[in-house]
Amino acid sequence: MKIIKTAIAAGLVASMLAGTALAQDKTLTMIVIEGGDTTAMQAVVDGYKAAHPGITINLQPYPFAQFFQVAELRLRSKDAGIDLVYVDAPLVASYASRGFLSPFEASVDTSSLVGSALDAGKYEGTQFALPINNSAQVLFFNKTLFANAGITPPDGLTAGETASQAQVDELASTKRWTWEQVADAAQKLTVKDGGRTTTYGFTVEQFGELYQLQPFGESLGTDVIGPDGYTAKGFLDSEAWTKAATYWANLYNEWGVSPKSLGYGEAAQLFGNGQLAMMAGGTWNLPGLEASGVDFGVAPYPYFEGGKVVTPTGSWYVGVNAASANQAEAVDFAQYLTTSAEGTKTWFDSLQQLPTYKPLLDEISTAAAFDSFPQDVFRLGVYDSLNTAKARPVTAAYGQLQDAFRTAFVDIANGVAVKDALASAVQKFEAAASRVAP
Repeated sequence: MKIIKTAIAAGLVASMLAGTALAQDKTLTMIVIEGGDTTAMQAVVDGYKAAHPGITINLQPYPFAQFFQVAELRLRSKDAGIDLVYVDAPLVASYASRGFLSPFEASVDTSSLVGSALDAGKYEGTQFALPINNSAQVLFFNKTLFANAGITPPDGLTAGETASQAQVDELASTKRWTWEQVADAAQKLTVKDGGRTTTYGFTVEQFGELYQLQPFGESLGTDVIGPDGYTAKGFLDSEAWTKAATYWANLYNEWGVSPKSLGYGEAAQLFGNGQLAMMAGGTWNLPGLEASGVDFGVAPYPYFEGGKVVTPTGSWYVGVNAASANQAEAVDFAQYLTTSAEGTKTWFDSLQQLPTYKPLLDEISTAAAFDSFPQDVFRLGVYDSLNTAKARPVTAAYGQLQDAFRTAFVDIANGVAVKDALASAVQKFEAAASRVAP
């Protein structure tokens, strides 16, 4: 608790400073993900600077594959050269428990943010990160491939049609496909030519990753780890997760409907090329798929028959480096980015990621601009974020959990026995978690 108290003291200083005028001619540095995220953040920075000409914010982008390692090293070394940092939702607890982040005090008004997203930025009841945006997962389906195979696709949203929020709510609550239906259709849609698969029936966008696979077992009734954040025995190796992992194994082995070992972005590329009939993935794929020219529709994220509807959620947060000498200025920009109408709208318009700013969610639900495809897909995101979304576990050992989970599910896809892989994941996670548990 000494680390937490030190960080809270830093936060108190920040809140006191925030009550005074911001310093002039200050330069802040923020580390971000390169690509579209950097472009969107620069747009927000430009808007902020117009209102705060004395503040300069420099962005340091890193590739996704390197970002987590860079952030870990720089925060752990108390690098005062960064003031603001992108924080992936499940890493908040890990960073906060080690004193990497300054807490946001109660004086920071977060009432405009979605409660579940706000909670994911807390550790031991204290707000250590503010949500930049949320994420929503859907089932993309290729209309042409379904038609050619003579198979009725799932009910969904598609080009040439409009959908009100009420219609989207009905779609999501009453017409959602089950994973069993996905498997049945995928087997009929998979095409092989001389032993080589030319068209795959289905895949999950992020191969073997906990973020998109967590709902598999949790739809069947069991969390991936226990409420203490460090126990996997009886959870990840439970009957529910064994059934979910067996389904996963069948996709790659018994049914052969999913491609193995896809790298980052490759699933969306296959779908855009017409070589994949269905993909469970993020709404962030919408601009790229529209540009590809593929005729596609979007259906709600599936669930297991007889189980609970659970969908992935959570995305990027902003945190203030506890070692930063510019606490008040960093807090002010974080608020502009996440809790102001201008900052949140600029971010959404640039990156098209589901907001956590409630007034903007209300606009998505009611404005005519979101009646037509693909903008109406965000209404599906609104429904799920308020009704079915389940955050990833809050644990200081999330990185260890993610590694153990990924290894198990990649192994399972490659033919390792389900029970052996899950047992190994439980042992690996608990051994690693014991080294960071309080």
